[in-house]
Amino acid sequence: MILKSEKSIKEYLQKLPDDTIIKYYLDVEYSPFPILVIEEYTRRFKKKTKNEIIKDLKYQGKLARKKTQELGKMAKKHKLVDDITRQKSDEIIKHAKKKGFEISKVISKKKTDLTSKLRKTTKSGIVKKRISKTLKSPTQRHLDELQKLGKLKKQGLITAKEFQDAKKKILAKI
Repeated sequence: MILKSEKSIKEYLQKLPDDTIIKYYLDVEYSPFPILVIEEYTRRFKKKTKNEIIKDLKYQGKLARKKTQELGKMAKKHKLVDDITRQKSDEIIKHAKKKGFEISKVISKKKTDLTSKLRKTTKSGIVKKRISKTLKSPTQRHLDELQKLGKLKKQGLITAKEFQDAKKKILAKI
């Protein structure tokens, strides 16, 4: 690891765009050079007195202690940061799937409304079939594929392992 001088760090910080400096400032407790980040931030955005900077540092110190306490509690419960991250990611994914399912329901309803309007106006059965096939949402097609896979498994045409592999591929597309 190459050790950097304070001067080189200051030069580096001065070259960064404003939004990056703001991010560094907001996460200053994780910075290896918090004082330099705060100085660069104040140079660009706010002229603070030394007392205000010290007050900010004390506040950041409190936040760092709080984070350390949280990590200590997690360690006592034998929870890893990866577990917490995975748990939060799972919650986000679950929420996104729920939202996606709601949106697909709305799209499906609009599709059926449009299909019924088109059926009323079309006279040929061939046109009706083409329209209904093209109006299926990707999610609906994937659900249809899952149903077909389930039928194939029940009939014994595919193994449970083949079913699981195909199911994972289809669910990954949703």
